[in-house]
Amino acid sequence: MHLTSSRWALACILMASLAACARREPDEPKEPGIAGNTPRLRPLDFTPFNQALSLLSKERQAKVTTLISNSTIPDLQKAMQAREVTSEELTLVLLQRIKQYDDRYRSYIELNPLCLEEARASDRLRRKGNISGSLHGIPINLKDNLDTPAPMHTTAGAELLLNHSPAQEAAVVTQLRKAGAVILGKASLSELAGALTTQPPGYNAVSGIGVNPHGETFPVSGSSSGSAISTKAVLTIASIGTETSGSLISPASMNGVIGMKPGLGRVSGEGVVPLIRFQDSAGPIARHVTDAALLLGVIDQTETDYLSGLDAEALRGVSVGVLRNDVSNDGDSSNQAFWLARIDDGLIRSGAIRRDVNEKLKDEPELLPVIFLGLSEDTLRYIRNVRPEIRSLEDLKSYNEAAPQTRIPRGQNMIDRGTRLLASVTIQNDRASMSRLYEEAALEVRAEAIALLEKTFAQYQVEVLVSLSNTHSALYATAGYPAITVPLGLDPKGAPNGVTFIGKPGKDAELLAYAFAFEQALRPDTKKRPGGS
Repeated sequence: MHLTSSRWALACILMASLAACARREPDEPKEPGIAGNTPRLRPLDFTPFNQALSLLSKERQAKVTTLISNSTIPDLQKAMQAREVTSEELTLVLLQRIKQYDDRYRSYIELNPLCLEEARASDRLRRKGNISGSLHGIPINLKDNLDTPAPMHTTAGAELLLNHSPAQEAAVVTQLRKAGAVILGKASLSELAGALTTQPPGYNAVSGIGVNPHGETFPVSGSSSGSAISTKAVLTIASIGTETSGSLISPASMNGVIGMKPGLGRVSGEGVVPLIRFQDSAGPIARHVTDAALLLGVIDQTETDYLSGLDAEALRGVSVGVLRNDVSNDGDSSNQAFWLARIDDGLIRSGAIRRDVNEKLKDEPELLPVIFLGLSEDTLRYIRNVRPEIRSLEDLKSYNEAAPQTRIPRGQNMIDRGTRLLASVTIQNDRASMSRLYEEAALEVRAEAIALLEKTFAQYQVEVLVSLSNTHSALYATAGYPAITVPLGLDPKGAPNGVTFIGKPGKDAELLAYAFAFEQALRPDTKKRPGGS
């Protein structure tokens, strides 16, 4: 790796000494399910909904659940327009399912006490012929690092922020509301977007350990774990998560749903608890590519109609580069061969032109140093605005250690590393110098990732790269390129995984079209047009 900054080189040397140790630690406990979970710091409050829930019949609940499970968002809009179902019913059924299942799955940190009122208001507007937008009356949830004012909170999963209600909502939340969405509540996440501990991903102090709907022993990954779990378990219609590196793609693939990390700058980061402000991005998690396209059209900062560009033939004749060498060597070889065969099957069915990419790219660039710097510079800046006494990473470490059973019942191994390493760096740098070092580091590592991807696209003459889950997340996310994962089904043990398409910069619409074509190729029996017909 070529580096132009001597201070960045110093940081790399100091931090890389523990990088290998971080990789050797297990990603998940053997049994992260109910027995090994921690108690919620704030139980989900169903009080505002209990009376309405008591009137929901089991027959109607079953019928609406089936409708939700088999429908895209456009399908649901048609059903509501035809008065086959109401937003209130959709919301009530999802609340009932959350009440029934989420003590096990831990996909929610908090419910929006006003969600049923929002749904009823949506129904009143529809009866008058007033439709706010493409999400009118659609219940969704939000990862709990997206700012939401009272009566909701924004905790990022940390006990430190348990009672934090920002004055303003995140820009993406405003856009969702303008499109008519009903906000069900806040989805769980890996605490501080995965920067607190790796034991395990999908854990936070506020709601505990997320559990995979496919089985308690399967990983949920992070950091947008609750978004993926709740979407798969039909505890929401869809969700908005965030990604710094793999935080949308990985949990979506591990829980068997769609997840998209948009290209850098396409979605506003205003009001999002940051990790690395130079590459963080909000994005959709859904059960259908159609819904992901619709959601991105709502939350992005362009006027792109992604939905109309979806085409089941979009991959036909398109040259795709399969990152076969990296995927084959990233985990159990027999299982990787199984997934690669599924990928090949989908590409063949969709008419794509496959080209194997033999370069080793999965370990580039080295992002861990930038994560620690971002935690210190960006995340801590957000925390200081809420809790001014927390001035440094060392302060955060000490605060958590003062009540470990409540604040860090699963430890804080990432914070422990970060404080040791950053202490060495700060000896030679004041705060202003650290800020410059961080910016230089983030921009240099981005330039390196862009150069690698540009070279690969050009050398193999392909329009899109194909990977598995988050094998190449450090590469595409650091470069700011768009990526999307599509479910590949289940392996012989019943665990899900997803193919990941990496697009060129500015080609988010084309990427969604490729993902849609692959989705339809693997699921011909459930083939749908973008409009849901």
